[in-house]
Amino acid sequence: MEQRPPDWQKYRLLSRQYLDNSALFLERGEPEKAGEFLWGSVAEAIKTVAARKDIVLKSHRDIWDYASKLAKEMEDQEVWHVFSLANFLHGNFYESSLERADILVYAQDITNLVNRLLGLGSESVE
Repeated sequence: MEQRPPDWQKYRLLSRQYLDNSALFLERGEPEKAGEFLWGSVAEAIKTVAARKDIVLKSHRDIWDYASKLAKEMEDQEVWHVFSLANFLHGNFYESSLERADILVYAQDITNLVNRLLGLGSESVE
């Protein structure tokens, strides 16, 4: 069975929706959900970059490995650092150890990374 090329536009839309949802849940005072949406936004942004290159990422491991590869390709360890912060927030969804103020500390860096990743290749693809 032939695999279809990944739909990068779908991943980009999801990334934006999750980013919007994170802000909504921060306002509602639900930091665990806000953090999980921030993680989801980064994951979908990474999948967007990969999909634009016809690379399919199916698992957390795939996303993790591709984030590392992307940081090296971009020669920008901030990509890896912020991705790791987002992954920490993903774990917080289950542990509930961070408060709203903690999530806010990470939210801006994560938002900046998502915006950068979603802009990669847009001039040649869109």
